[in-house]
Amino acid sequence: MDAIQTTVVQLSTPLSLTLIFVGTSLGIFVGAIPGLTGAMLIALTLPLTFTLDPQLAMTLLVSMYVGSISGGLITGTLLRMPGTPASIMTTLDGYPMSQKGQPGRALGLGIYASLVGGLISCVFLVTLSAPIARWSTQLGPFEYFSLVLMALVLIATIDGASLSRSLFSGILGILAAMPGISAATGEVRLTLGFTPLNGGFKLLPVLIGLFAINQVLRDIANIDQKVPRVSATHKGVWLTFTDWKNQWVNMLRSSLIGTAIGILPGIGANIGSIAAYSAAKNSSKTPQQFGSGSAEGIIASEAANNATVGGALIPLVAMGIPGSVIDAILLGALVLHGLQPGPRLFSDHPELVHTIMGTYFLANLVMFAVMMASVGFLAKLVRIPRPFLLPIILTFCIAGAFALSNRMFDVWVMLGFGLLGLVVERNRIPLAPFVIGFVLGPIAEENLSAGLMSSHGSWLPIITRPISLLFVVVSALLLIVPLARRFHRQSDSKQETMHDDAEESAALNSSEILSENAEDESHSFWSRYGLPLWHAVAVMAIIGMTVFQFTGFFSNKSELTQFPQRPVQAVVPFSAGGGTDLFARIIQKSITENRLLKQPVVIINQAGGSGTIGSRNVKQARADGYKILCTHEGIITSKYSGKVNYGPEAFEPIAQTGDINLVVVMHQNAQHKNLAELLHYAEKHPGEVQFGTNLGALAHFAAQKIEQAYGGEYFNYVQSGGGQNRYTLLIGGHIDATIFSLAEFLAYRGDGQIRALAVLSKERNSVLPNISTAHEQGIDAVVGNSLYWFAPKGTPQERIDLLADALEQAMQSDSVRNSLRALSIAPVYYRDEKLNENISQSENIFSELVPGSTVQLPDFPFYIILATLLLLSIVLVQDKFLSQTPSTNRFSNCKPRIWLTICCFVLLCCYVLVLDQGWFNYWLATALMVTVTGGSMAKWRPNYLLILIELALLTGLGTEIVFTSVFSVVLP
Repeated sequence: MDAIQTTVVQLSTPLSLTLIFVGTSLGIFVGAIPGLTGAMLIALTLPLTFTLDPQLAMTLLVSMYVGSISGGLITGTLLRMPGTPASIMTTLDGYPMSQKGQPGRALGLGIYASLVGGLISCVFLVTLSAPIARWSTQLGPFEYFSLVLMALVLIATIDGASLSRSLFSGILGILAAMPGISAATGEVRLTLGFTPLNGGFKLLPVLIGLFAINQVLRDIANIDQKVPRVSATHKGVWLTFTDWKNQWVNMLRSSLIGTAIGILPGIGANIGSIAAYSAAKNSSKTPQQFGSGSAEGIIASEAANNATVGGALIPLVAMGIPGSVIDAILLGALVLHGLQPGPRLFSDHPELVHTIMGTYFLANLVMFAVMMASVGFLAKLVRIPRPFLLPIILTFCIAGAFALSNRMFDVWVMLGFGLLGLVVERNRIPLAPFVIGFVLGPIAEENLSAGLMSSHGSWLPIITRPISLLFVVVSALLLIVPLARRFHRQSDSKQETMHDDAEESAALNSSEILSENAEDESHSFWSRYGLPLWHAVAVMAIIGMTVFQFTGFFSNKSELTQFPQRPVQAVVPFSAGGGTDLFARIIQKSITENRLLKQPVVIINQAGGSGTIGSRNVKQARADGYKILCTHEGIITSKYSGKVNYGPEAFEPIAQTGDINLVVVMHQNAQHKNLAELLHYAEKHPGEVQFGTNLGALAHFAAQKIEQAYGGEYFNYVQSGGGQNRYTLLIGGHIDATIFSLAEFLAYRGDGQIRALAVLSKERNSVLPNISTAHEQGIDAVVGNSLYWFAPKGTPQERIDLLADALEQAMQSDSVRNSLRALSIAPVYYRDEKLNENISQSENIFSELVPGSTVQLPDFPFYIILATLLLLSIVLVQDKFLSQTPSTNRFSNCKPRIWLTICCFVLLCCYVLVLDQGWFNYWLATALMVTVTGGSMAKWRPNYLLILIELALLTGLGTEIVFTSVFSVVLP
């Protein structure tokens, strides 16, 4: 009770309330911009919290978490541009409702649902954290596969299109997710030798392309089409008693689904919204309205995706298991503040646990207030003339896609999927099943592969394990019942479709006015009352941004006589918030704040392909020292696992600044007391010990080194993903042993369910003085994880030395060394000969090992390609794919300006090419693109040009300042 009172007092202080308001508002803003993710925001903020009290730090970070999930509703509803993957399903109904003249109601439904979902999940977070989290560990790979299968079968019912088209779209989405390095086996597949594809297609560029770029191209083609007069007030934003009466069951059901999905590690808010949306449609009395502006669809999606936040916090606070990427960053924040997540957090630091819960509750209330207060302003976005709005949307789409991984490849992917979305929708193939297949396909494959590995290739556990069987039965019911209802209503639905099409066309014609007239009227009003003020504000803003942009250049001009003359980009080839990222940001913060270099160091996250995307980017960079790589032993293991054909020899080594011990771990109740006993048992029972690893990664190599040192092959390797997944499988009894980094082991051991068998180092670690090394147990296996800095091959030695000196000075800082120790990273420093010697020793160890799966898995890509071709044939034959004209397509309501669309798309590609090659500055190229594209849409009318030029300059300068100065994203 004292802890609760202390927490109430703590959260009632002006500082705490300010942090909640600022954090939630920033999260909403970031969530609304595609490409800027909540994980990115929290990772950037984390170093700033080192000086804060742990309770204040978690208050700020949890508030950002809540806001970032909610913010995606805004652009998804108003612009068909989902800011986050969690808003995919919201876009399906939010945007059509907005286009019908009800943006306020669409936003209001989503905001209310977000609040209810958050509060319901908060109840579970406060009351049932521990028992629910422990139950979730009973789910193994087969249970996860069956759960994902249950979501996949919803493809057949998620959209009102024909079954064959829905299934074809879904299987096409699964196929699109397969290129790159397989998460199940670590093998490179379906890349056709194109190395940038090793990381596959990222979800956000795919979503931005399918929805935003697709919609912009459609709007350009229909630029002369009549547009509805849209209310820009709060009208409809407040839910009525009738709304609550009709929707409370949907809100409750969706919130419970979202909470349950959030509890399961690695599933995510996007799957929660998909499951809730599907459940709402299957239980609706008007399922035909879904996808065309259904209130039920908006509520289901938003209630579920916000409830997943509270659900994901349950395993984090109860067991120290992060349920998502953001939760993993929060886990790292706790560790950096000297706290051990898990059950002991409740007893040792109850005030912190209550702070997390209280902040989550208050952040949901603040989110509701901020978004409701903004609805009137936000709704006006849809009234902006399209020649002004569409080029700005394109700018944010491109900047967002690039910001995700700082790769122009993602921008080209976005444009490609934009064309694909335009083509498939033109031919009445729904996008929703494609997205579901793209999201769920890799998860299903990874868990099925892990299950088959653990069962030595047997499929029987899918139906012999009770929970898995339950999910399979539910999947069958979810497939059969809606299909039966669909076929039962087949004759009536055809008539309804024709009637609805006629009504839709009539409604469109009756509610629309000529775009040109509307915009001229708006411009006339603007000219009479607000245009002079707009010009004054725009000019002042342009001057201010220009001064801000170039002040640094002129102020530092006297210093620009030696390297570096601009910020140094440090590429981290892993996600924001991971161990390597936190490590790099600690050192980057010291270098920048202490001015150890004349220019700051900027962290660039380029995740994908098990670290190979980022490393290849640095390898191919100009050898001038302005782009360097911060990575670990993965630079070596990727070479010897076959992911890439290069290793450290392709770079100039700068320094080694950290060492991490590896620990062999088993369940607390395991019969083996040390590693020697485990190997003795495995020798007598080969293949029985289920060893969880990420195939082809460091833990896999380390386990094989142990086998090699003992003289045989004894383990059955099970693909288990990252550390958090391996921990969940270990305590649930689904694997017998695994290898953690020291930091992971210390974070996970708090609940007393795991114990160490050996440390794979030369000497005992001072943090674990009672745990013997493998060498002490007679096993000559010394494997660690070292942290390196590299520059492109051919970088001048004087620049290598300058960077190495800066790293050395940073490593001498007490604050850096203490922060690294908090992450269980030994703060070492090696350069020159000693560095090269350490790298050679690691290569000698790993070159002797050839990791691979111990079970022959099905050729999933072959079967998916076969299924895709089969369904395509069915669509072509059964539905007369090539001969039918879409009945409900906006292109059919007017004469489209196809040539304008083609020209704008070509111009967009030229703009991306200019950025890719660096021919112009970003802001200048952007301003030119916005001016030319918008001017073409407006037919170069004089009354538009001045405003358009001002908007173009504001967009170019503004996006560069926001992305670069605020979020440290280096734009092309």
